[in-house]
Amino acid sequence: MKWLKRWRDARAKAAAERARVRALFESFLIQTKRLVPRAPKYPDAALYRHAWKRAVVLEILYQGQSDETRASLYREFQKLAAGRYYRVAPVGPYGKVRLRMEGAAATRLLEAETRVLSPSAPKTKRHRPLACIYIGTCEAGRVYVGQTVEAPERRWIQHRAQGSGPFKNGAQWVDWKVIEGAIPLAKLDERESYFIGFFDAFQNGYNDTRGNDWAAYERGCDSRSKA
Repeated sequence: MKWLKRWRDARAKAAAERARVRALFESFLIQTKRLVPRAPKYPDAALYRHAWKRAVVLEILYQGQSDETRASLYREFQKLAAGRYYRVAPVGPYGKVRLRMEGAAATRLLEAETRVLSPSAPKTKRHRPLACIYIGTCEAGRVYVGQTVEAPERRWIQHRAQGSGPFKNGAQWVDWKVIEGAIPLAKLDERESYFIGFFDAFQNGYNDTRGNDWAAYERGCDSRSKA
């Protein structure tokens, strides 16, 4: 009955991991409580909403550091925060008020969490060398390719906050990566279209168009077929 023992061991291990994550989440809530904006109405909903927002930002920050262990933990925190939020969420004209972030609020929260994670980092003004092409891959393996001239982490959070990119088409959890950086501004459109074609992001991914350079898109498709 070795299979039965393995099954029981696996279940016990999974239960222990769930308990560990819940305990960490409770500590995260205590930490978050002092950061919640003043909200005399619906304080529980405000706490869980802010915990969800922080978890979204922290997941993306750790993805940017290639720390998948911590990024995964904050994905779990998002699920736990969302579950608790919708149990106590205020009701508006169209039902329970949904979780979302405005772009400006997401940017402020990103900057605040970055300062906490790297308090000694020098405050340097970011310039155009940050221009890059990035890719987001959802749990189902579908991708979205985009470009930005600012910190890529900020753009990724804006996608979540605004419901754009892969989130517009139903993705829930997205793994973000920079695939080419330090790109001259004049080449951004060409490189974006190339990678949309190379990663098949238009036909079978989340991009709505081939980008602004169809010739580069075709080159990307050709490179994919030869890879």
